[in-house]
Amino acid sequence: MICGFARSFGMTVPNGERREWIKPIMFSAGLGQIPDTNKEKGAPKEGMHVVKLGGPAYRIGMGGGAASSRMQDKARADLDFNAVQRGDAEMENKMNRVIRACVELGKDNPIVSIHDQGAGGNGNVLKEICEPLGATLQVRDILSADPTLSVLELWGAEYQENCALLLRDESEGLFKAICARENCPCAFLGKVSGDGRLRLEDAADGSCPVDLPLELVLGDMPKKTFTSAAADLSAAAKPLALPADATLASALDRVLRLPSVGSKRFLTNKVDRSVSGLIAQQQCVGPLHTPLADVGVIAQTHHGLTGGATAVCCSRSRARACALAPLSTRGSGSALGAALRSIASSTPSVTGTGPSAPTAASSTGPMA
Repeated sequence: MICGFARSFGMTVPNGERREWIKPIMFSAGLGQIPDTNKEKGAPKEGMHVVKLGGPAYRIGMGGGAASSRMQDKARADLDFNAVQRGDAEMENKMNRVIRACVELGKDNPIVSIHDQGAGGNGNVLKEICEPLGATLQVRDILSADPTLSVLELWGAEYQENCALLLRDESEGLFKAICARENCPCAFLGKVSGDGRLRLEDAADGSCPVDLPLELVLGDMPKKTFTSAAADLSAAAKPLALPADATLASALDRVLRLPSVGSKRFLTNKVDRSVSGLIAQQQCVGPLHTPLADVGVIAQTHHGLTGGATAVCCSRSRARACALAPLSTRGSGSALGAALRSIASSTPSVTGTGPSAPTAASSTGPMA
């Protein structure tokens, strides 16, 4: 994270209604770039390989969000072991190296389309990767590190560091060679069928546990309409009134407790802010490394002077003025203007060469 801020909010509006965020809200921003040739995924075609890249399946995530979000205790240890969060940094690095090697081949990139695996595991990512043509897959070809996993668990487990992708026939040898070089597992599960159905076959008993028309689950969903109404609260508005027993010390103590005013080190000190070597301006600036930057800046290369800038802002005064209309276009325009001013007013001064050189940015914008 190279840019961000935190806000807390709570107030009683003139009609007596209480509006409040349950906990502090964190706004963060990152910035990256992608070659124009890779900005859109290729469409599936009949006969393409459906491939899984990354680590093997484990009994992970079958407990759902209720397991991963609850407090740990010995009484329900089975739910803790069944939770979603299971990191494998080594496998993630291997998988990313394979993907990067393919991307760096340019026009010879063997990957037609790629989806990262998340909620729903194979049952979600595999049907999405072959939409709308469908595919015929073999469940026993899914790599598994646990021989006791059932077909349901192989299909629904949310093990991480794994992607699904489409390959053309002629790319199979090249892709397998890259995976072997990076010591990253891959599994060829089947091919795109073209009949619009997702079939999951089980070679162990000849059954077909899943036979699903994709149109029923991935077809065009009806659009949802949201209606926002504003109320005129001017008649109920009251002048500002400070507590009678308020002192300078007590007021200062309360103000400095706000995340939007107090120290941001809880936000900036726990994340990587320059891990790529291409971060020209990150959240912390100055000799004291204070988190006051208005803007995040990245370099495009390690040798050039071109890059990109990003800023995130909000419009608190407009939001308070329109407390019952938080989606006000006036507030959105003000926040966008503040972000643009942050970028325009922050001019890093480079005292060396390359993106790793020391930089300094003004702190006059709304993120200061």
